[in-house]
Amino acid sequence: MTENEIKLQRANTEWMLEQASLCTHAVTLTLKPYRVTTSDGRRTLEQVTEIGAQSTFRHFMNRLNANVFGNAAKRHGKSVTAIPVLGELRSRKKPHYHCAMGSFRDHLSEKAIADNIKIAWRAAPFGNYQVHVEPITTDLWLGYLGSHTGNYDNGFVDFVNLRLPTALLT
Repeated sequence: MTENEIKLQRANTEWMLEQASLCTHAVTLTLKPYRVTTSDGRRTLEQVTEIGAQSTFRHFMNRLNANVFGNAAKRHGKSVTAIPVLGELRSRKKPHYHCAMGSFRDHLSEKAIADNIKIAWRAAPFGNYQVHVEPITTDLWLGYLGSHTGNYDNGFVDFVNLRLPTALLT
């Protein structure tokens, strides 16, 4: 890694640690490297790209928010907090998102949170069946997320799909 990439990685890690109080769950979402699409009766393979991955994550968040908050997701902009890091997009490994998530409804059990995440991810265009969800008990997960940023090949924060409480964004 270059000196600039190391500085970016450190800055990302520090920023993520500042968001620790908002994040209650560590989530890993594996993307399909490709999917079969049909158009005009012809089947083609579509490989996942950065835009396809981001679109898949946006679709996932829309479904997750609708499942968790119902109509309040659209009417009042209620959203689960999400800090997504997209990794392994250019390597031979399976592309995936590591996320720190939070702001779920208080009455949801750990099983209900995990089930909602799995259902929403599997319904997304490049969503795969490999999903891992667990409660965050220390700041190590956010440090791990930050360590997976810094250069495009290793991973980067998907700021397009970043979801933080609106009070923090102003």
